[in-house]
Amino acid sequence: MAAKPTYEDLVRWMHDYFATYNQYAQNPDTVHRMDEFFAPDFVFVPYVYLFGGKDNPIRGREAFYALLTGHPTDYEQFKVKQVAVDERQMVAVAFLEASIYETATNALKVQKDYLAWYELELDADGKPKIKTVRFFWEATPPEVDAKYAVPPEIVRES
Repeated sequence: MAAKPTYEDLVRWMHDYFATYNQYAQNPDTVHRMDEFFAPDFVFVPYVYLFGGKDNPIRGREAFYALLTGHPTDYEQFKVKQVAVDERQMVAVAFLEASIYETATNALKVQKDYLAWYELELDADGKPKIKTVRFFWEATPPEVDAKYAVPPEIVRES
C-alpha cells in the first residue's frame, strides 16, 4: 500500500478488517490476528446503554481483546451494509448488520444494526491502523438485549 492510502485502499482495507474480524476476533487463540488492524493504544467507545459511553471507554488493544473474547457463550458476525471513507481525514464509518449466535448450537440469538465511526492513523510502516472506534448499536427492547451476553466486568453500574 502506498505511503498515503487512497480511498480505494481504505475501502478494501475496511472490508478486509470485517472479514478478519468475523473469522478471528472472538477466539482467544486467534484474536491477535487483529493486531494488523488495531493500534496498540486503541480506544473503544461504546455508546450502549448497558455499558460504555464517552466517560467509560475501553482503553488499549488488549483490554478490547478481553471484551471480544469475554463472552464465549455467543459470538457475532458482521454483514457490511455500507462503508463510507474519507481518506483526507482518515476516518471510516460502517453500517453493519450484526448477527449474534449461540456458540454451542450456532442458533441465531439476536440480530441488530450497528453504526461504527473509525478514526484511523498510519503506523511507522505507513499501514492503516484503527486508533479509535465510536460504536453505536440499535436500540432494542430489554428482553432482546438480554439474549446477548455482556461480560459483567464491563457493565457500568447506574
